[in-house]
Amino acid sequence: MTKLLLSSLLLLGFHTGNAQNHQIDFRRAMQAQDTAKAHQVLKVWQQQKPQDPDWHVANFNYLLKKSYRVVVSSDPDKKGGLVFNKANGDAAGSISEGYEPTILAAARTTLREGIRVAPDRLDMRFGLAKTYELTGEPAAEIEVLSAALADRQASGKPWRWKDGAALPAVEKVFVPESLEEYMLPYWQMQNSEADEVVRQLAELLGKYYPESSLAPFNLGTYYAQKKQWPKSLELFQQANTRKPNDWQTLANLTKVEIELGHKEQAQQYVTALRKLPEGREAATDLSKEIRQMK
Repeated sequence: MTKLLLSSLLLLGFHTGNAQNHQIDFRRAMQAQDTAKAHQVLKVWQQQKPQDPDWHVANFNYLLKKSYRVVVSSDPDKKGGLVFNKANGDAAGSISEGYEPTILAAARTTLREGIRVAPDRLDMRFGLAKTYELTGEPAAEIEVLSAALADRQASGKPWRWKDGAALPAVEKVFVPESLEEYMLPYWQMQNSEADEVVRQLAELLGKYYPESSLAPFNLGTYYAQKKQWPKSLELFQQANTRKPNDWQTLANLTKVEIELGHKEQAQQYVTALRKLPEGREAATDLSKEIRQMK
């Protein structure tokens, strides 16, 4: 787990006038780990600009850092973190990361208040969702992301990013890619419960960004893991239509056709895969499997 979100989740930028000075002072105080100074800056900042969305971002980061804890457990059944063992090899406990619930709740509250002030700020929406990933609450995480996308569709207003700037890339690319990043921790867990979270996130992506290849790609992977090969094939074909010549999609299409016993179709896909420099290694391995087919 990344130690904290202070620098990676909601980076603070700069406005003009007092807000800029507050942000600079706050950043310096946090870098110096002077929490008393940071708290004082936040207090003055709020008094002078109570509706500044970036005050809410800064206060969220301050509270999130304050809530961070290293959790030492003597429960041998506690999952996650670094496990330490007895001399005989049996689990004795673990050391993991966590968050003090009351302070974390305050951090989430300040971010929700910021979203009410600036509902078009996607950085705050994503930041709030991330906190639920960190605490293992995927249902709440999905709820936050679902609400964000529904609000965007209802309002028609373009998303804004940090400091109220435009998104770093066009929305139809940036948001789907960001949503896929939310799937990655769950893919890495490699269990059925986490896979269901991926499915829900992929379906959410597909609902609001139906032109993106990422929804059918991830759903195709989900159904492949369930060995539902015809459904997986259909989805990978959709992904290939939306984004032709993606080597990962072609590799997956080849693999699924092999599983279905479709030698000719598998050979067609692997031929296309071999033409892509990044796909040649996969094509070599898959060709071996095709040759073994009857």
